[in-house]
Amino acid sequence: MTASRLLRCVLVTRALCVSTGLAAGEDWPHWRGAARTGVVAERSGWPGGWPPKRLWSRRVHAGCTSPIIVEGKLYVMGWRGSRSRGGRGLDTLYCLDAATGRELWKQSYPCPYQGRVRTGDTGAYGGPSSTPSYDPATGLIYTLSIDGDLRCWNARQGGKLVWKINLYDLYKAPQRPHAGGGRRDYGYSSSALVRGDSVLVEVGARDGLVMAFDKRTGRRRWASQYAGPAGHTGGLVPLVVDGHDCIAVLTLKTLVVMRVDPGHEGRTVAVTKWQTEFACNISTPGALANRLLVTSAYNNKAACLYDVSAGRMRQVWKSRYYSTCGSPVIHRGRAYFVRGEVHCLDLADGRLLWRGGSFGDGSCLMTADDKLIAFGKGRVALIDASPTATRYRELARIDRVVRATCYPHVTLAGGILCAKDRDGSMVCFDTRRRETGAPVPKDPDHGRPPPVKLPPMPKMSDAWPGTAEGLVFVWAGARSVNRIPAISGRPARTCTVKPRDGAKTDGGAMVLGRGAMLAQDADKSLLDACKAANALSVEALITPADTRQTGPARIISFSQDGYNRNFTLCQERDALVLRLRTTRTGVNGMKPQTELCKLRAGGEHHVIVTYRPGRLTCYLNGKRAIQTGRVRGDFSTWVPMHLLFGDEWKDRRCWSGRLRGIAISAREIGPAEAAARYKLAIGKGGR
Repeated sequence: MTASRLLRCVLVTRALCVSTGLAAGEDWPHWRGAARTGVVAERSGWPGGWPPKRLWSRRVHAGCTSPIIVEGKLYVMGWRGSRSRGGRGLDTLYCLDAATGRELWKQSYPCPYQGRVRTGDTGAYGGPSSTPSYDPATGLIYTLSIDGDLRCWNARQGGKLVWKINLYDLYKAPQRPHAGGGRRDYGYSSSALVRGDSVLVEVGARDGLVMAFDKRTGRRRWASQYAGPAGHTGGLVPLVVDGHDCIAVLTLKTLVVMRVDPGHEGRTVAVTKWQTEFACNISTPGALANRLLVTSAYNNKAACLYDVSAGRMRQVWKSRYYSTCGSPVIHRGRAYFVRGEVHCLDLADGRLLWRGGSFGDGSCLMTADDKLIAFGKGRVALIDASPTATRYRELARIDRVVRATCYPHVTLAGGILCAKDRDGSMVCFDTRRRETGAPVPKDPDHGRPPPVKLPPMPKMSDAWPGTAEGLVFVWAGARSVNRIPAISGRPARTCTVKPRDGAKTDGGAMVLGRGAMLAQDADKSLLDACKAANALSVEALITPADTRQTGPARIISFSQDGYNRNFTLCQERDALVLRLRTTRTGVNGMKPQTELCKLRAGGEHHVIVTYRPGRLTCYLNGKRAIQTGRVRGDFSTWVPMHLLFGDEWKDRRCWSGRLRGIAISAREIGPAEAAARYKLAIGKGGR
C-alpha cells in the first residue's frame, strides 16, 4: 500500500469512528480476531456502553461462517438456493458498512449447499463454514467454500476476483474415514491463514494435510510433511516452539504441530492422538506460547493442556470440563469456553474456578478490560472475567438477538459487536454508546497507580550502582569485584555467577544464547529481603541479539521452571515484559504480565523495573517508560527459587544477547535516582 493510500484509509477509519461515536480498536481480520486467540486489545465499553445500542440487522443466508471487520467494513459469507442433493445455489461474499449495514458490494459464484463427499448430519449444517481471511498488506480477502472453492478477491476493487482453485479438483481429498460413533464429513470448514507471501489452508489430502499457496497467484508453494484427513475446526493456530514459528492443526484423529519458518515449512514438530466420535474435532485449540489447550465432547469429554517441544507433546493437565464447538480463550492465567454454561478454568492446573449462564453451544471473546462477551442460545452477555473473580457474575445481557443455532463465533472490532446464527441472521451493536452529557465512567482497574509519595533518593556515590541501600545482588562484570558492602548491620558479601550449558562471560558482559548464568548463594537473601520489604527493583544493561525472540525468552529470572516464578524479566519479540508473582497475579505472574518498553536489536538499553504493592514502574535510559497500578498484591506467596540470567532452571526459554550492569534491590526506586543510576551505568557519572 502506498503512503498516500494508507493515509486515506487511516483518515476514513477515523472519520467513521467520529461520525458513529465509536472508539477506535484493532481490526478483526480473520478467524478469532487479530491474534487468532479470541482476545481483543479494546475495552468492552462497560458500563456506559451496556446494554449496547442495536445498530442494524440483516439476513445474509445460510452458513456457519463468522463475520470479520476491517477498516470499518464487515465481510461475511452466506449461501442461498436449493438444498436438495444436486440442487443449485450460490455462495455470496458481502462487503457491508460496519456501522450502518449498507451494502458496499457483493460477489457470488455457484456452489452446492454441502460438500461433494458429504455424509451424516446433513440436516444440521450447510453453506460456507470457513471464515474469510483479510490481508491488510494487499487488501486481498480469501474465502473457502464448503465444497473446496478457495478464492482470492481484491477488497479494494469492489471484490474483483484475483484467482481461484478448487481443492477437491486439484488434490482429491477423499471422504473422511470413520472416527467412531458414526461416519461424518462436513466439507471444508477451516479458515485460511495469511502468513508472509503465502496463504495456508488445511487441505487434508494424501500428499499434505496443510498446503501453502502464493497469496497473489494461488500457485502452491509447499505441502506439509504430515498428511491425512482434515478435522472440522475453524482454523490453523499460530504458536512458537523452541523459538520457531509453528502452527497447530486439530485434524480428524490427531493434534499436529508443524513448523512454518523459512527453510522448514511443513516439517512436523510433534503429534498426539486426539480422536472424537462423529468426526467432532470441532473446537479450535487455544494457544499460549508453546502450550495448546484442546477440548471436545462425546467419547473425550475433556479439556487438556499440552506443552509442546520438538518431538513431544506433554500433557500438563486434564479436566473433565469441556467444550463441544466453542473455542477456548486464554487470558491472564485462566481459560474460558462455552458449553451450556460459561466455564472458567485455572490455566495452571485445570481446576474449575467458576461457571454459570446458559448459552448452549456458543462462543466467547475477551476484552482488554477483563470482560468476557459470551454468545449463544440467541443471547449476548457481558461477564466479569477479572483475574480475581470467584463466581459467574453477569454485568449485562441482551436476549432474543437471533433465533437459530449460534455456531458462528461472536466478533468485536472498533466498538462494533456482531452476532450471527447458522441461518444467516446477523445483528450489530454499538458497545461504546454514551448518553448525552453523561460523564465517562471511571474504571478502578484502568491501570493508573494510586497517588502515593515517591521514595526519597538515597545518598549516591560517584560509582555505579550509586548506593548499597537495599542491594541484594550486583554484577558489573567478570573482572569486577561485584561486592555488596556491609550496611545496616548486614555483613558484606561477594556476588558470583556460574555458567550452565554454554553461557559465558566476556569481560564486562554475560554472553547469552545457550544456557544460563546461575547466581551463586543469592537465592535465600533475595527471597528474604524482598518478602520483608514487599518491594523489588531490577536494573540491567540489556542488549538483545534480535527482536524475533519469543517464549518469552528469559533475560533475568527468579524461578524454578517455565510456569512457576517469583519474577522474570523477559523478551517477547520487540517488547520487554515482566512477570511478577504476588498474592494476586498467580504462580506464573501472568495475571497480568506487563509490557514495559520496546527493544531494538543490537542496541543497549538501560532498564530499571521497580515495584511496590499497587505501583509498577519501568525506567528506560533514565526516563520513565511506564507506570501502572494494574499489578497489585504483596510478596507473601514468594517461595525459594533460582536466580538465573538467560534461561530457566528447567524448561528451555533461552534468551540471546548481552547482559551487564545488573543490580537487584529490595526497595522501590524513584525517578531522580533512576536518572542518576543511568548516568553512572553508562559512565557519565563515573564508575
